Amino acid sequence: MPAPFVQRTAVVAGVFVWVVVLLTSACASTPSAETVASPREVPARAVVEVAPIVVSPYTDEQLTALFEEARVLLLGGKPQEAARQFELLARLAPLGTVAPPSVLNAGIAHDELGDRETAADRYREVLRSFPEHEVTRAALLRLVRAAAYMERWTEVIECAERLIGHRASSVLEMVEARGARALGLVELDRVDEAAREVGRARDLIEEHRLGEAGKPPLELAQVHFALGEVRRRRSEAIVFQPFPRDFADALERRCQGLLDAQSAYSETMRSLDAHWSAMAGYRVAQLYRDLHRDLMQITLTDAQASPAKRELFEGAKRLRYRVLLEKGKKMMDGTVKMAERTGESSGWARRAREAQQELERALAEEKEALARLPYTEAELNAALATLKRP
Repeated sequence: MPAPFVQRTAVVAGVFVWVVVLLTSACASTPSAETVASPREVPARAVVEVAPIVVSPYTDEQLTALFEEARVLLLGGKPQEAARQFELLARLAPLGTVAPPSVLNAGIAHDELGDRETAADRYREVLRSFPEHEVTRAALLRLVRAAAYMERWTEVIECAERLIGHRASSVLEMVEARGARALGLVELDRVDEAAREVGRARDLIEEHRLGEAGKPPLELAQVHFALGEVRRRRSEAIVFQPFPRDFADALERRCQGLLDAQSAYSETMRSLDAHWSAMAGYRVAQLYRDLHRDLMQITLTDAQASPAKRELFEGAKRLRYRVLLEKGKKMMDGTVKMAERTGESSGWARRAREAQQELERALAEEKEALARLPYTEAELNAALATLKRP
């Protein structure tokens, strides 16, 4: 057998024996009572918390360069590529200086892609992870808009109140925040509170003479829409069932409320924003449709009236108030066309299309009902006078 092999074998055997002896003696020896500390005598180990350390493969200069590239993509109309790069930057350096604006801009990019849900998540992440950073105000503004688009009124109110209390908010931001809070309140049926908030926003608008010439700033659209909502709710509180003692006065007040609300919605449309215009157009058409619905609930108060007289009364109602359906349909047609032309695809555009079809059916039914009556149009017009009396 070769000598080197024998030498290696002897060395390995020696090491093995040494290890076995060491382990055997360690297992066999029993420590004395003096050397064993009781559990109470074992000193507690101090827990030291160490801040997490994120090691990035990029230097600050490289991260800044990547951020600028993403910003150029966003400004250049490439939101999908920009969103990917901003998301990557936020992961590469979650505690770095580019992280807060990267998360915010990722939200803006998703907003431009129409993904409001993801955009809102990114804005919330900014507020949660970087509450003291300077981009927080912008995240709040963006979240207010996204939440309003998704009709999450409680979140709209909460974010708007934070903006109102933010010491660095500009006049336009304050106007938008108060308009948003008013809109959230009125949609949650807190109409009187909403009216007061609208008043504060309008005071700011008048004080700073905002929107007096040309196209008004977009921030004003929400205020005008909220004003329209307040006026609509108050107008529609005037109903005709049971039949009011002074029907003519009640109808006049209801119609005046309708016109006042329509005026506020028309101011909303002056912003030339597709989304706000779709909302306002739908509401104007709804004003006419709902007035028609409420008026058609009027019944003849004369308990002794003959079936023929009741039939005449119903026909007169249909003839007189059909014009409300026609006005509503005309406005709804315009809203649907505008939404198709601009690509507006929010829930308001969908509602407008559904209401358009509903109004078409209602008009067809009114025409059929009038055609079945055994009265001429002249006879129906003569019966209209009874509608002015209780």
